[in-house]
Amino acid sequence: MQAGVLVLAAGRGERLGESRPKAHVEIGGRSVLAHSALALARARCISHVLPVVGPGAEEVLTALRLEWAGPAQLLDAVRGGATRQQSVAHGLDALVARAPELDWVLVHDAARCLVKPEDAERVLRAALASGAALPVIAVTDTLKEVSDGRVLKTPDRANFKRALTPQAFRIDLLREALEQAERDGFEGTDCSSLVERLGAVVVTCEGRAENVKLTTPQDLERMRDQLAPGIPSQRRVLA
Repeated sequence: MQAGVLVLAAGRGERLGESRPKAHVEIGGRSVLAHSALALARARCISHVLPVVGPGAEEVLTALRLEWAGPAQLLDAVRGGATRQQSVAHGLDALVARAPELDWVLVHDAARCLVKPEDAERVLRAALASGAALPVIAVTDTLKEVSDGRVLKTPDRANFKRALTPQAFRIDLLREALEQAERDGFEGTDCSSLVERLGAVVVTCEGRAENVKLTTPQDLERMRDQLAPGIPSQRRVLA
């Protein structure tokens, strides 16, 4: 069984505080987008990788093509939309047009650039049970439901998990979910939330806590320590 993967890299990432989009930031001489795309291309279940990018991505994409080693095929990137959901829709349309033989798609946030090939393989195996799956990890902090600065209650954290990517879906199921969300004017924070609205079963598999999302400058420094340990961070150079 083979799947295509959409690598979402169209967001700005304002909280990172960089002058360029988050997916364009380099770690160890390689963009965040490239770290994610190259790792997923090595997954045995992935046959096609399709980047979904914002404006100004030409240099990053050229570098990715020059470094590409597969074995998955790198498809030409498509422009994302104004929202994550629109970017998924644009990417899925392009994937179906270019690789119509595929029945499965994975959706991954490029900002989770510590992803490994086995993350894709694990979630796709899980998705076979129902047509949709996502990796999750346990919530370790105490949760509080708060309104107007006041605690309403303390929910049992055992019932909650943190959702990661890549998430895996039958293509027809995700397409139906995207179309229904558009009709309803619903904007989800991930693809699983769209599929859940259809009443479809979304199963989970064990994720890796290390598969974190690049969001803050502190995240970037930690990722540089892991992906480019021999290169001093800017903070240490300035010190």
